[in-house]
Amino acid sequence: MIKKNCLVLLFIMGTPFLIYAQKNIPGQVFDSVTKETLPFVTIKFGDSGHGTVASLEGKFEIPAAYADTVSWIEISHLGYRSKKITLPLHNPNIYLQPENRALNEVVVKPPYEKMRRIINNAIDNKNKNNPDKYNWYRCHLYYKMIADVSLPDSLMKDTTRISRETADFINDQHMLMSETYSIRTWRKPQHLQEDVLASRISGFKKSLFTSLVTDVVPFHAYYDYITLNGTDYHNPVSKGFESYYKFNLNDEVIDGNDTVWILSFMPKKSKANILSGTVYINSNGYAISQIIAKAYDTMLDMGVRIEQQYRQVPFAGNEARWFPEHLNYIVDWKQKSGKSYTTLHMKGYSRIDSVTWQEDENFHFDKTHTVKLATKADEVSAADWNTIRPEKLDAKEIRTYRVIDSFGDKIHLDRYVAYLSKLPEAKVPVGIFDFDMKRLFTYNYHENVRLGLGAQTNEQLVKWLSVGGWAGYGFLDGKWKYGVFGEIYAGPHKEFVIRGGYTDDLNDPGRVHINHDLDKNYLNYYLLRLVDETKTYTASVKKKIGYWSFELSVRQQQIIPLYQYALEYDGTAHTIFTANEASLSFRYAYAERTAPLFNYYYSLGSRYPIWYGKITTGSLESSNNYQTPYTQALTAVLWNKHINRVGFEHFQLEGGNSWSNEPLPLGKLFAANGYKYDVKGDIQESIYTFGGFMTIYPYQFYTDRFVSFIYRHDFDWKLYKLQFNHTKLSSAPNIALQYDMLYGTLKNQQAQEFVSISVPGNAYQEAGLMLNNLLRLVYVNTFYLTLNIGYFYHLATTPFDSKQNGRFVYGAGFEF
Repeated sequence: MIKKNCLVLLFIMGTPFLIYAQKNIPGQVFDSVTKETLPFVTIKFGDSGHGTVASLEGKFEIPAAYADTVSWIEISHLGYRSKKITLPLHNPNIYLQPENRALNEVVVKPPYEKMRRIINNAIDNKNKNNPDKYNWYRCHLYYKMIADVSLPDSLMKDTTRISRETADFINDQHMLMSETYSIRTWRKPQHLQEDVLASRISGFKKSLFTSLVTDVVPFHAYYDYITLNGTDYHNPVSKGFESYYKFNLNDEVIDGNDTVWILSFMPKKSKANILSGTVYINSNGYAISQIIAKAYDTMLDMGVRIEQQYRQVPFAGNEARWFPEHLNYIVDWKQKSGKSYTTLHMKGYSRIDSVTWQEDENFHFDKTHTVKLATKADEVSAADWNTIRPEKLDAKEIRTYRVIDSFGDKIHLDRYVAYLSKLPEAKVPVGIFDFDMKRLFTYNYHENVRLGLGAQTNEQLVKWLSVGGWAGYGFLDGKWKYGVFGEIYAGPHKEFVIRGGYTDDLNDPGRVHINHDLDKNYLNYYLLRLVDETKTYTASVKKKIGYWSFELSVRQQQIIPLYQYALEYDGTAHTIFTANEASLSFRYAYAERTAPLFNYYYSLGSRYPIWYGKITTGSLESSNNYQTPYTQALTAVLWNKHINRVGFEHFQLEGGNSWSNEPLPLGKLFAANGYKYDVKGDIQESIYTFGGFMTIYPYQFYTDRFVSFIYRHDFDWKLYKLQFNHTKLSSAPNIALQYDMLYGTLKNQQAQEFVSISVPGNAYQEAGLMLNNLLRLVYVNTFYLTLNIGYFYHLATTPFDSKQNGRFVYGAGFEF
C-alpha cells in the first residue's frame, strides 16, 4: 500500500514537468539587417517533409511531437539565405541574412505541370473561398497606420543644433499615426456595412474622416484584379496567369494534414500592370493562405507592398471557411530634393477577428452610408482603446500620440480641417463665408474671358441654412451675369437639400442635362458659341434614399437667343420664349460604396451599371400667341467594367423623347454632344473626353427623339515603357478603341429658321483609336499629368475624305 501511494505521489509531482516538456516551442524570424520581422517564413522540421509557415509577424511554433523527434529545423524565405538550426532552440529570435544575388539570377527549372495544376485548382476553387461569395459574415477589424520620414544621411550626421533636434524628433516618435476599430457586415450578393466604432488620428481632436485598410488594399485576393492606389493589377491566381507571370515552386511543406505550396511569381515581358511576390496555396480547399505582392513605380520612386494572411474559421459542424486574418501594406516613397532623398514610409497593420456566420435578421444595411462613423467614435477613452487593441502600443507609439497631439493643440491643427473639408467643392472658407473658386475665371468663345466671384454663408453662421450669390463679367460681350440662391439642409450630411434661386446667365441651346456624372460642363462651357440668355427662377428638393438619388424641381425660364434665330409657327416668327416646367430626376447605383469625408459622403463607385433618368413636363409660350404643352423623358446607363484577359470596358447608352402639340424651339430640342473644333488650316482637332462625339460640332445635330451609344475598350497592356533620362518625363501608351453611334428624328425641321442644323436619321457613326498616356509628366512628385492623342473617323457612306471625316483628338488627365 505504501509503495502504491509513493508511485502516485511521484506521478503527481512529475506531471508538471511532463506537461512542460510537451509544450510547443515558439520562435520568431527577423531580417538581420533591418531587424524587422519577416512574414510567412518557411520552417521545415528536419528531413521529415513536415513543417509550418510563420505568421505575418514571423512567429511560429514547433509542435512538441516534432521537438522530440527531429534534431534540427531549416528556416528559409525568398530573397534570404536559408539557415539550419540545431534543436533545442537556445534563442527564440532567429535572424536571416538577405541574399546578395538578384532573384532572377537563380537558375531553376520549375515543375511546370505541377505548378499549373496547383494554380488552376486554386482558380477553380476561388468562388468557394471568396468571402464575397459567402451568404453572410460579420467580423471585427482593427487597423493601425503609421507614417515616418527618413531624412538624408547628410542631415542625420549633421551636428548642428537644428539638425540634431530634427533627427531626435524623427527618431523619438512617428510622424503620423491613426487607429480604427470597426465592425464589417456582409450579405450576399453585394450588401456591405462598415460601422466605425472608434477612430483616432494623431494631432486631431475630431475625426471628420476615417481611414480604413480597405481604402488602400482589397479585403481579399480572390478577384481577377488586385487594386492598389487606384490601379488594377492582374491577380497571379486568375485565369490567363501564364500570359502575365512566370512562376517558380519555391518550396512545399506538409503542415499537419495539409500541404502548403509556396510559389513565387514575377512579371513576364508583358507591359501590363503586374506584380511580383509570393503566394502560398493550401491543399485544404486549394485556398490562398498567404500572399505577398509588390509593385514599384520607377518614375515616382514609389514601392507598394501588400501582405495578406488567411485562416480557417469554424463554420458548421466540422466544416471551416477560409477568411482574411491580416491585411497589411507598406509604402516607401522617395522624394528628391537637390542631390539628396527623403523617404516617406507608411505602414498599415490590421487584425480581423470575431468572425460569425449566423445572419442577424434584425440588422439593417444603410445603403446610403456604406461606411458609418459613430457619433462619438473620436471620444473613445484610453481604457477602451486598450481593450480594443489586439496588442498594446509600444513606447514610441504612445509617445507619438502624446507629442503629436500636443503639437496639434499648439498650432490649432483642427482649424485647418475646415479648409481641407472645402477642397472637394473647390471652395475656400473665410470667416462665415465660403468663396467659390470655380467662379473666379472661365473662358468661352462668346465671352472670351469671364472674371467673377461667388460666395455663400457656411456653418459658422448657421448649420442648416446657407445663402449666397455670384457675379461674373464677360470681356468680349461686355455683359454681367449673376445669380442668388438659398439652401436649407435637413440632416447632418447635406443629403436632403431644399434650394431656391434666380440666375441671369448663358446657356447653349438644347444641351442635354441628365446628371452631373454625365454632363461634361467644363468642356461644354469652353465650346460655348451658340448662346441663349436665360433668366431663371427655380426651386428644388434633393434627397438620397439608399441607392437612389432624387431631385424634384420647378422653374420659370425666359429664353432669349443671342444669335439670329426664329421659330416659324402659324406664319409668325417667334424669338423670345417663356417656359414653366416641373422635373423629376433620379439616379440608381446598385451596391454603390460610399464613405464619409468632412461630414459629406462621397461615392467610391459601383461594380454594376448606374441608371439615370429625367422626366420634364411644362408649357412654352411666346408673346405672339404661340403656346404648347410638352413632356420630355431622358434616360441613360453608364457602366465601367474591367474584364479579365479582355480589358477595361466603358459603356454609355442615352435616349430621349419629346411629346408636344406644336414644334419646339431650338433651346428645347436635344443637341448632340459634339466636341469638334473649327478647322485650323489642314489640322482638325477635338478635345477628347468620354461621353461625346469627336467628329460632330456642338450644334450640328438636333432631334426631338434620339438614342446614342458610346463604347470604349481599353487594352491592359502597354505598347512600350520609355523613360527619358534625367527628366520626370516618360511614355507608357496603351491602346483604346472606341465606337460611337447616334440616331434621331426631328419633326418640323423647317420651323427652325436662320440656323443650319442636321438630323442623324441615318445613324451617325464614328470610330476612333486612342493612345493614352503617350506622355506622362511627374508633377510635384505626387502624380502624373498625362497627354492622350488619337484619331477618329466618321463612318460615312461617301468615299473617305480626311478633311471631312477624319479628326485628330487630344486629351489631358492625371493619374496617381
